[in-house]
Formats: sequence, C-alpha cells, structure tokens
Amino acid sequence: MPLDKASLVVGVALGGVGLALARLVLLRRRRPSGQLWASPLTTCSRRVIVACIEAGIDFSFVPIHLAKGEHKLPQMIALNPYGKVPAWRDASGFDLFESRAIMRHVCEGTALIPSAAGERAVMDQWLWVDQCAFYPAFIPIFYMRVIKVMPLDEAACAAKTAELAPTLDAMETRLKNSAYLAGPAFTLADLTYLCYFEVFGAAGLQALLDARPALAAWSAACRKRPSWQHTLSQQYVVERALPADPLGRAKPWNP
Repeated sequence: MPLDKASLVVGVALGGVGLALARLVLLRRRRPSGQLWASPLTTCSRRVIVACIEAGIDFSFVPIHLAKGEHKLPQMIALNPYGKVPAWRDASGFDLFESRAIMRHVCEGTALIPSAAGERAVMDQWLWVDQCAFYPAFIPIFYMRVIKVMPLDEAACAAKTAELAPTLDAMETRLKNSAYLAGPAFTLADLTYLCYFEVFGAAGLQALLDARPALAAWSAACRKRPSWQHTLSQQYVVERALPADPLGRAKPWNP
C-alpha cells in the first residue's frame, strides 16, 4: 500500500527521533578516560579503583600517600578542595571528586548500572543505604579498631555495632531472595560495599557477618571477583603510572 504524505512526514520525523536517540545511547556508552588520584589503601579510593577496573576504562593512576600529607598538597587541593582522596581528572576536560560520583561517572553505560528502571532504582536505593546508614555506623569502628586514627572506645564501638545491625539485617533479607542487591547481576550496589567487608574481620565484626549466611556468601563471592583481587594487589600502581609524575616525585609510591 502506498504511503500518503502525512504518513511519510511522520515516518521521517520518527526516523529523526530514532537517530537522535541512537546517538544519545552511543554517547552514554562512550567510556571515559583520565587520571585517578587515590591511595591504594583507603576504603573510598578502593571503591573507585575497582569501579575503573570493572568498567574496563583507560585510566592512569597517581598514588597519593596520606601519611606523608600528599593529599594536602596544592595539586591535590586543586582537584579536591576538601584535600581528600580520591579525585578524578577526566581526559575530556573536567575534574571530579567524591568516590560515589566518580564510580558513577566511570561506569556510565556499562552493565554495572542497570538499564532497567526498576533495577536501577533498587541499585540507587542500596547506594543511599551505604552513604546514609552503613557508612556512618561502620566508619567510626574502622577508625578506632583498624587504622587507629581515633582513640579506642569500646562503648562507642558497641553503640555503632548496634546501629549497623539493622542494615545488615536488611541486606540479609534482600540477599535471601536475590543473587545481588539490585537484582540478578553484580552492580554498583554490590561494588560499593566491597571496601567495607574486606576489613570486617579486622574491625572485629566477623561475628555479625557469620550470623547472616546469605550476606556472608554474597560478601565472599563478591570479594573473589578478579577486579577486587587486582585492586588489593596494587599492581595498577606500576601498570598505570604516568610517564612523568604530576607531583614531581622520583618514586611516587614508597609506602
């Protein structure tokens, strides 16, 4: 049947919209590249390192030694005005700080951010749980028992442990019915917690994990991922070093 003029106009218009949408999808899937300024040792740095490795992006690594105060150098403050790691210098011309923002940026267009709206919403839900509930309860314990930058106060640790328990219960309930936090596949919702569960034992919290078998199994499986093992190996410090160190150090990483 021949097309009438109105149908042809509609078809051309829809074709134009389709091309625009296809171009937008391609732009969203374009992998970023840049420099990651971070410490191989901190929880927030490791979150972004594993995100870069999981996403398979092209990045260089600038190691920042916190004990030497390198996070307070002018070059670092220019990237992150709070003088903290990590920070990202994007090859496209902008800088970014805050670990969760960086991991979202480098993973845009990958399977780590679900395309289905429902799964993406659930992923965001667990990312907010991390930031608003898990992190505030866990980090004081970590600071007191592991890196010891706060005086040890067992009463405070006990209070924070009690504060953490309901979140662990919610995760256990979710993981009894789902392979991963956002659904059937590993996403940023799972990745963001790896840096915490890696040091759960050192923080004196292993019993909390052992008492929740679904959570314990999920944690063990996630921590076996090659990207996380590579993050812990610190091989990327050498493999992804810049030809010239931005801070002018003869040996950028000498812990």
